[in-house]
Amino acid sequence: MKIRRFKISQGDIHGPEAVLDDSAEVRHLTRVLRLKPGDRVILFDGEGKEYQATIKRLTARQVSFGLTPDPLPETPEPPVRIILGIGLLKSTKLEWLIQKSTELGVGEILPFHSLRVVPRPEETAVRNRLGRWEKIAAEAVKQCRRNRIPRIHPPCIFAEALTAFPDSAKIFLWEKEKDRTLNDVLNAPPPPAVYALVGPEGGFSAEEAKQAETAGFAPIRLGPRILRAETAGLVIVALLQFLCGDLRG
Repeated sequence: MKIRRFKISQGDIHGPEAVLDDSAEVRHLTRVLRLKPGDRVILFDGEGKEYQATIKRLTARQVSFGLTPDPLPETPEPPVRIILGIGLLKSTKLEWLIQKSTELGVGEILPFHSLRVVPRPEETAVRNRLGRWEKIAAEAVKQCRRNRIPRIHPPCIFAEALTAFPDSAKIFLWEKEKDRTLNDVLNAPPPPAVYALVGPEGGFSAEEAKQAETAGFAPIRLGPRILRAETAGLVIVALLQFLCGDLRG
């Protein structure tokens, strides 16, 4: 029988026991999966720790578990921390990108406003979506058996995105770049962190590309085809994982 995984916060772990009181997770465990006392599960805290657990008690509002004495060995994260800066996309497209890039091992995601963001959402509405983005990332971690949930940052303006993560190697995808590729800008050994900027559906303006270069970002091309923004975001995460992460053969 497949052992199911559930997200739990460190504050709900009390010595050899833990309590799950997230209503959606409790409902999934009790009503959908129909688990019962004595069934074994895996609990993870989203910060790297994972525990073997046995269901002890079930109610409509919470589930209590007995834990094995020590956490399971931590699943390694990619050797390079991949940071994806993405121009704000339409809701479903950005949610898809968050889900899939989490599965691939992205470390942090920073959405930003830029000149060609379409549509241009109200700041309040975008910030209200942050909780949903975090939930999507947590669900993706649960499915793909990662133990760390990537950090989803609140949206910021383009100028702030350019100054974030100063200690990382910086690149941005630019369809007008004719020659330079990812291989041309990544030195050996690989850097500990790479920060990749991807424009919105309308792409970067020429002025924004100039600002990015001034801020230390190297423009790169992804071949002769023009990709959708969400496709480009996923491709750059996959390429970074292949070249200097844990997707190498």
